[in-house]
Amino acid sequence: MYKKILFPTSGSPISEKIAETIIKLINNKDEAEITILYVMKIPQMYGDVPYQLEGEGVDTSQIALEDAQRVLAKATKVFDDNKVPYTIRIEFGDPVKNIIKVAQETNSELMVVGHHGESKLSDYLFKGNVTSQLINNATCPVLVVK
Repeated sequence: MYKKILFPTSGSPISEKIAETIIKLINNKDEAEITILYVMKIPQMYGDVPYQLEGEGVDTSQIALEDAQRVLAKATKVFDDNKVPYTIRIEFGDPVKNIIKVAQETNSELMVVGHHGESKLSDYLFKGNVTSQLINNATCPVLVVK
């Protein structure tokens, strides 16, 4: 059915269900090209906050890496258990722009997303949720898993 599938994840509770759906959609797991994408939003820190954190022994890059590993662990477990190869990509910045960019770069035939991930109410009210924006702007078909 599909060979090149993009799986953008935010670590939502249904990440495993999305991965299981993707496995059902591929004909040959050895030929599948699954890209698991996590887009990190870098919080803006003002003034001396980064230096103060550093002075207290807080390594913000290590915290970000641990967060990415936590999010990706949910998504990769199902693929590992089913011996389906995948590639992980981590991008920084606006989720929608980066997801669309990666879908184009990887020539994805399908994007599989959750009904809604982890977004704030203010994001939904002022921008619409990420899933809605992807449905409206993606250049490939988008499958939404509930």
